[in-house]
Amino acid sequence: MSPSTPRALAVELRPGSPTRWVATYYPMVDTPAGRWADVTWELHQHLMPNTEEPLGSTGWVDLRSSDPDHPSYADHHPWAPQLAAGYTAALALYNAAATEDLLSPQEAQQLRDATVLVPAGQLSEWVLDDLQDETSDLCG
Repeated sequence: MSPSTPRALAVELRPGSPTRWVATYYPMVDTPAGRWADVTWELHQHLMPNTEEPLGSTGWVDLRSSDPDHPSYADHHPWAPQLAAGYTAALALYNAAATEDLLSPQEAQQLRDATVLVPAGQLSEWVLDDLQDETSDLCG
C-alpha cells in the first residue's frame, strides 16, 4: 500500500441530520487492487449547508483540486465552494503528516496491518450500518 497522488482525496457525503450533510475527507492509497479510500485516516470533517431537497444515501466523491470549478465538483455544484475549502484543509493536514518523521519498518507494517480500505463509491452493508450508528450518536 502506498499513498496515491497527494492531490487525490476521497470525500464521503452522508446525511448528518434531517437537513444537513456531513463531508468527511480521506486520503487515497494505491494498492495492487487499485486506488481506494483509506477510511482509517479521517483528515477532515465538516457540515455542509442546509438543503431543501430530500437527503439521499451516502455517496463518495473523488476530488483532485481546490478549484471549485474543477470537473470533480460537477455533480455537487451547489456545494463546490464548501467542498473545495474542505479539500484544502484536508490536503494541508495530509501534507503536514507526510512531512513528519518516517515510521520504522515495524511501525509501517503495524499500520498496514491495521488499515481498512474501502473502494470509493462501494461500501458493504456492515460499513453503512456502522456509519449510520455513528451518525445517530453524533446527532442524538
